[in-house]
Amino acid sequence: MVSNTLDTKDSSAPDKGKPNLMTSLRALVTKEGKSPSLGALLSFLWPGLGQFYAGNRRLAAIFLAPTLIVIGIVAYAMRQGPVVFGARFADPAFCLGAIVIVVLFGLWRLIAVAHAYITGHRDPKWRQLNRVVLVALVAVIVATHGFASMVLATTYTATSNVFNTNNDLIAGDLATPVPTATPEDVVAASNTPAASPTSTTDGRVTMLFTGVDSASTRDTRSYDSIMVVSYDPKSNTVQMVSLPREIAAFPFYWGGKDKASDWITYMPNYLRSGHIKGSPDSPYISLLNEVQFLIGVHIDYWAVMNLQGFVQMVDTIGGIDINAQAVSDPTYDWLNMRDYGVYINAGQQHLNGAYALAYARSRHGGGNDYKRAARQQQVMLALLKKMSSPGEIFQLDNIIARVGSSVDVGSTDPTHPFVPSMVADYIAIAEQVPANNFTNIVLGPPYTTTIPRSISGKASICLNVSMVATESIKLFGTDSLYSGKSKPANTCP
Repeated sequence: MVSNTLDTKDSSAPDKGKPNLMTSLRALVTKEGKSPSLGALLSFLWPGLGQFYAGNRRLAAIFLAPTLIVIGIVAYAMRQGPVVFGARFADPAFCLGAIVIVVLFGLWRLIAVAHAYITGHRDPKWRQLNRVVLVALVAVIVATHGFASMVLATTYTATSNVFNTNNDLIAGDLATPVPTATPEDVVAASNTPAASPTSTTDGRVTMLFTGVDSASTRDTRSYDSIMVVSYDPKSNTVQMVSLPREIAAFPFYWGGKDKASDWITYMPNYLRSGHIKGSPDSPYISLLNEVQFLIGVHIDYWAVMNLQGFVQMVDTIGGIDINAQAVSDPTYDWLNMRDYGVYINAGQQHLNGAYALAYARSRHGGGNDYKRAARQQQVMLALLKKMSSPGEIFQLDNIIARVGSSVDVGSTDPTHPFVPSMVADYIAIAEQVPANNFTNIVLGPPYTTTIPRSISGKASICLNVSMVATESIKLFGTDSLYSGKSKPANTCP
């Protein structure tokens, strides 16, 4: 009888010719058998892990330190939430710093991966696989960091355009004219109703938003949307005041009075053409000072947006949601002076860029000019709400690129310019203002009266500055430029 012990092979004995899985895993964790591809992969995931795997703790700590610093910088930048973090990229300096960090951190990851690879045990049997893994990891690092750098570079270029006047949206309207005095001007100056308003506050911040009609020629440029937005930190409130474009017959801040047919929307055009004389300021700054004078609150900053740029920006964020008023306007021109007619039903509507602009811009089918101004405020709030959504951070480069070529901003005080970092600061402030702390006013009836067509030659409206002064004090309190002064007289015909 043959013994079973002689006929049966021990299954637990290792096969010296074919290393099994346990043998391979054992080789990965022994000092002599550190896999270069595994070490490279670990350092790819987190610089320093590959060095720790190789048993070199000191080098692991050295490679880990910059990673912790980058994480700390990002955590600090996101301390106010993802929306404010995204808005910080509106600052070219922030963008440039981000580009430097992305590039340097990418290089550091490459060094960490390469070091982990060359310090591993390169078994000839796995040479091809190790090389493939290394090339793949390097390609991913170069591609991701390169793409991020390109996106940031695009954002940097766009933001740099926003914070200067190179966009040429209002070329000529910022050039200060040399006023030519006439006998009429001299007489008007002696009857100046009040001095040009000046700042009386330290904390309140006020900005004038105007939309310029991109379909207009240089000679007939129209500032169709005129909206003042003011934030009071003492009460944590926001006031939004809109002036209808057809306001006429208003007193000038430099003295005298406007004609009954001259709409405020065309005031810069009238100044450039000489139709209106006597202003000491450039056409656009004259418009700003006039709005400041009439509403009675000091304006610190201004922003002008091209209407086509508005369309592109709304489309970039995927449209806005509006509880719409009905609009039925067969005369709406879609800015191309070729197609006419816009119809929007009342109720909840999702509007793309073109329809959002039509909703804000149509005058004939959605009520009068006052209702149009109210819709503009509604669109602005919807736009701010949509852009404040955390998901929009992924559209940041596209949004800023659109804004960069479509907006000019400036300050009324050269010693306190509007700097890019203010964008994120004001968004952070706006997020802290409760919805019921927003006040929206359109200076239509009862603040205005219609000017008869027989007087003006076309339909115009006149602002009752006496009533506006009362409302200004109610809105802005002691910050109102009418506060503590005698009530102005109504100058409407």
